[in-house]
Amino acid sequence: MSRRRSVLTAVVALAALGACTSGPATPPPGPAAGTRSGPVAQEAGGTRSGPVAQEAAATPLAVPTVTGRGSIAGTLPAGSAPTKGPAQAGALAGQAVPTNQWWSSALTGPRTQPIWTHPLAVHAAAAGLQVSGANVTASANAVITPFQPALTVGGATGAVSVAGYGAFHVVLRVGLAGGGSVEATLVQGSPVLWLRFRGAVPTLTGAFRDAGSSAGRARLDIAGGRWDVLGAGLALAGSTVTGTGERLAVARVPDGADRASWERASTGDPVVQTTATAAYDATAGTVTQTLTARRAGGTGVWALLPHQRAGLVAGPAPLTGSYPNSRGPMTLVAAAAVQVRVPMPGLLTAVPTVPLGAAATRAVHADLERDLADPPGAGGSYFGLKELGRLATVAEVAAAAGADAPRGTALDRLRPQLVDWLTYGGPSDGRYFGYDRTWGGLIAVPAEFGAQDYNDHHFQYGYLVRAAAVLAAADPGFARDYGDVVDLIVRDYAGSLAIGPPSGLPPFRAFNAYLGSSAASGFAPFADGNNQESSSEAVAAWEAVVRWGLVRGRPEMTGYGVAHYALEAATARMYWLGAGVTRPAGYAHTAAGIVWDAKIDFATWFDPKPESVVGIQLLPLTAGAFYRGPGEARRRDVGREPRVWGDLFAADLALSDPAAARRRLDAGVTREESTSRAMVRYWVEMLVALGPPQAAAPAPLGTLAFGPADAPRVIGVPAG
Repeated sequence: MSRRRSVLTAVVALAALGACTSGPATPPPGPAAGTRSGPVAQEAGGTRSGPVAQEAAATPLAVPTVTGRGSIAGTLPAGSAPTKGPAQAGALAGQAVPTNQWWSSALTGPRTQPIWTHPLAVHAAAAGLQVSGANVTASANAVITPFQPALTVGGATGAVSVAGYGAFHVVLRVGLAGGGSVEATLVQGSPVLWLRFRGAVPTLTGAFRDAGSSAGRARLDIAGGRWDVLGAGLALAGSTVTGTGERLAVARVPDGADRASWERASTGDPVVQTTATAAYDATAGTVTQTLTARRAGGTGVWALLPHQRAGLVAGPAPLTGSYPNSRGPMTLVAAAAVQVRVPMPGLLTAVPTVPLGAAATRAVHADLERDLADPPGAGGSYFGLKELGRLATVAEVAAAAGADAPRGTALDRLRPQLVDWLTYGGPSDGRYFGYDRTWGGLIAVPAEFGAQDYNDHHFQYGYLVRAAAVLAAADPGFARDYGDVVDLIVRDYAGSLAIGPPSGLPPFRAFNAYLGSSAASGFAPFADGNNQESSSEAVAAWEAVVRWGLVRGRPEMTGYGVAHYALEAATARMYWLGAGVTRPAGYAHTAAGIVWDAKIDFATWFDPKPESVVGIQLLPLTAGAFYRGPGEARRRDVGREPRVWGDLFAADLALSDPAAARRRLDAGVTREESTSRAMVRYWVEMLVALGPPQAAAPAPLGTLAFGPADAPRVIGVPAG
């Protein structure tokens, strides 16, 4: 690995693709599709690299070309092929389209599940296109936003198709059973839904009371909440609102709003493009995300989630009022764009070499031998790839502890398994990646936990990418021979256009720009929207992108990973671990096990025990896991000595009380099977020697501060 410094600034734009509210899905005005423009990446020392802005571009379905010794299959066996196709892709047919989005149910049909835009939700149901903006309800183990239709667009619906999308908006074309269609522009963070009717009279129905309407703005009271309808020639009759033009806009008025300022800021001008960029400032130790919504005219209202409000950069004009949301109350500003700044927690790109003392070093060496004596992990796209991550971690700890023989053994075991996954040997091959010509993506065969339907790709593939980075750092020839396939795997879950040519993969997949976090369900076939369980595996997936970008010498990939690592870490701490957010009264926990578009659950998909709910936020244990910070509240949620995964909880305890973590470890703990014993021991002993991490202290990539807050000690590892 070279010692060139890490990327300090990287900009990644998720531009609109087919973002217009009518007509075919074509790129918006601006640079030609596929061109690159905008800010550039800046490296330490003032040198600059090429632009890494992502522009709007169609990505045709096509089997990616692979060079080197790696290979992928051009087709998939039946058991690992997607169970659904993009039946409602509409104008996007023939393109690789994002899965794992808040609107992904719109692609598979029939019609859609409720699509949660925050603060609104829209459901293309048989009875009509329904709009909801309900209050949350809380119980001991869940906070739920119910879907309660307030207004229905048109009448019964027919076919639904996706007409276009951007970084945080989507355009749906919904056929009306009575003839004609309506195009609905849904924008995350917007309290306004824009509608354009074709061959049909603009019509809304609902149980409302007229609260002082005019020809241009219908003011409605619905179940005690205020709604506005904007359009031309509006008329109210019974339970119906009609207009004379082709456009209507439906808005949920915020609770406690000042009517005059709200009506000046809310607009019927539709959003036509959404973009998101992220820039890392190593000196300040922050990542700044810029969300831009280009409208047909003027600015507009933004409803901000708690992490956005906490990190909002000065500029947007505040508005009175708020909206309920399961993640926390949403507040309002008026602007064309908003900037959100989050801390960049120290990200070590390898296990650091730290003097531990003779006894601790012997204990680490003993645990390395035990790790290597364990039966090898086995399985497909999840458990098989986790075994790669375990072996890579063993090799890293051995390197840091000066245990050359165990390091060599771990790398020797890792290499053939990685090569096996990264090469396709024909139909009888047992482990490989194949290209899906239906959606445009890579499927690991055999697929586990629904990975053939794009579930959990970032969780699963992140283990392989980090393992590949560890092996490539030790053997640069590996990256030359097999790097093309690893690059494709990165692009599959991280997004294709921002870090390389399209290659038959969608411009983004797992990450959601507005929410600041990823989603795990490929097709989002749930009434509560999309969801993510293991926030820690999501963060680790971005750590893997950073590390692979470094060994590949690709600053745009590294910068992309750094920015997303920081955003995912910030939202993981807040919404999953409960730091800095106030849960609604009635919810009995600080942490959450699953965060949905419409609710938070103190639960998991696999086990109801509290230590499993919390523990799934603590794996894998890597050099990039320091972002979580002290875990007293997490331990209160568990409420007892963990009966499962005690090693993970000992490591978590070490973030605040290393000595107590050592005592717990010495007394014996239960194990998470894919976690290296030696990594847990080394982690605890390192924090005993250094003191707890000080993630608030700014540090460039590859460094982290430890010890007392008033006099931290900065530890570094080679960042490139």
